[in-house]
Amino acid sequence: MAYERSKAVVLRAIPKGCKLARHVVAWKRAALEHPALEVMRADGRSNMAALIEVIAVQQDPASRTWRTTWAWVAERLGVHEDSVGRMIRRLKDWGLLAVVATGRSAAYTPRSTGKKQGEAPVYALTTPSPPVPAAPAETAPEAPTHPAEESMPVEINVGPVPPKGVLFPPHAREDFSPKDAATPRPTAKAAAQRREVQAALAQRSAPLWPAHATVRPVSGRGARSDWKHTYGCAGLELQHHALVLRRITTAYVVSVAKPHFEAGWTIADVLHALDWTPNGHRYPHDAVHGIENPGAWFAARLRAWTHQDGTPMRSPDQRQAAEAEQRRAQAIAAAQRHAARQAARQASAPEAGAATPGAAETAPGQDGGVTVRSEGEGPVDRRPLKERYAAAYAAGLAEAAARSRDGQAGR
Repeated sequence: MAYERSKAVVLRAIPKGCKLARHVVAWKRAALEHPALEVMRADGRSNMAALIEVIAVQQDPASRTWRTTWAWVAERLGVHEDSVGRMIRRLKDWGLLAVVATGRSAAYTPRSTGKKQGEAPVYALTTPSPPVPAAPAETAPEAPTHPAEESMPVEINVGPVPPKGVLFPPHAREDFSPKDAATPRPTAKAAAQRREVQAALAQRSAPLWPAHATVRPVSGRGARSDWKHTYGCAGLELQHHALVLRRITTAYVVSVAKPHFEAGWTIADVLHALDWTPNGHRYPHDAVHGIENPGAWFAARLRAWTHQDGTPMRSPDQRQAAEAEQRRAQAIAAAQRHAARQAARQASAPEAGAATPGAAETAPGQDGGVTVRSEGEGPVDRRPLKERYAAAYAAGLAEAAARSRDGQAGR
């Protein structure tokens, strides 16, 4: 595999009039903008576009080669292997593919090799070379060269091509490997945006937005600039707590989290969704290591907290608020039932009457509750228990002293 993807072998397989593609993006643009693609039928054009996308994802960015089998591509595209062969043949005719090594099925593999599986073909991504302008009619005479310069060896940048006997044929790939995808190259714009995020977070001296507050403008005017500033502060606050989100732009963070912010989510809710599932289970791996595409990872974690129609679920803070409201309503209902039972018990007593002193009456309490007290009693004493106990104890001592004085005076 290393031999077939070496620079010398790949350059030797490029036909005349073509050159090796400088980047997969340039090759993909040349393939999609080819004039022959416009005259094809709609179904053939869609299949060709799907094949171009598969090649762009599976190609090797170091050597700009594509190694796969027709059966694998036919299974992914949902077409016959013959259709894959015809599309690859068209790409070779257009100057977009060059054969580096042909494939071979397992039935035709020689026994002397000791291998029992097929060999996948290897193609190089090429683009047609621009036409070379014609040389002028009159050329200046060349300067005479020194005899010593003619005998000097020519220096080349590639190593010698190994003999044919040491060629290691490739093997058919069973399934798709993520290592075959091209690594995204950082652009100057993305690097500048990341530097801007780092500078904004370095100047942060206080939270840019409260963690448990809904993301809405404080002014209340609802202007576009107010919403943009509010979402920007919330996105920067998310990037401050989730370090992996600093590798992407703040605008992308806001675009992913905006539907949840509009549904009443807070920054704490979004951070909770990055580590926990809606069922209350924690993800087995953390949010720091092993994330190659932070944007896709962030969108996938929030997508787990959405319904099938795309609307966000209730956030953790919303769930806690609903549960607290339900417990409060249950407590008020229980207090009202208890007060009703006390009133019915007092009404059924034989000594109960409307004019009887000391009859109990009910009065509404705080939070919809009911407080029961006697008719002749004053307002409820809301002092702490220790103060009430001390006052009652002092009153009892004073009453006992008065009784003893009265007894001595009677004697």
